[in-house]
Amino acid sequence: MDIGSKWVWAQFIVLLLIAVSVLVFGGDPQVGATIIALALFVAGQGIAIAAALKMRVYLTAHPAPARGAALLRDGIYGKVRHPMYGGVILMASAVSVFDLNVVAGLLTVGLVVLFFGKSRYEESLLTEAFLGYAEYQKQVTRRFIPWVL
Repeated sequence: MDIGSKWVWAQFIVLLLIAVSVLVFGGDPQVGATIIALALFVAGQGIAIAAALKMRVYLTAHPAPARGAALLRDGIYGKVRHPMYGGVILMASAVSVFDLNVVAGLLTVGLVVLFFGKSRYEESLLTEAFLGYAEYQKQVTRRFIPWVL
């Protein structure tokens, strides 16, 4: 199994653990937490959809760029380098906030750490694949979420 596939499996396992934590450790949702969770989920879903629409046929969970893919610099990719990861982080955060699930919150922090590692590996591959990637990194300083990470 290549390194990229290991990152994908780790990501899948953490997301599965977040989902299971809701079933095992979930509490009673509160109105305020529900509103915040809904806002986080909608924002995350919006970012992820914008990224997916921009990537189209080149969308993959594997960190290696797809054959024939181009370096995207506009749309959501003009604001953040890894918007799909950012969308997933926001949606996982929404799950944690919804029922004030501490375990899901800790797993979401783990997901952020995992995405930092995966994105660093991915960026090493993107730097090799696209001559202008280093310049793009300087122009687009946010890694995951516009105005935040």
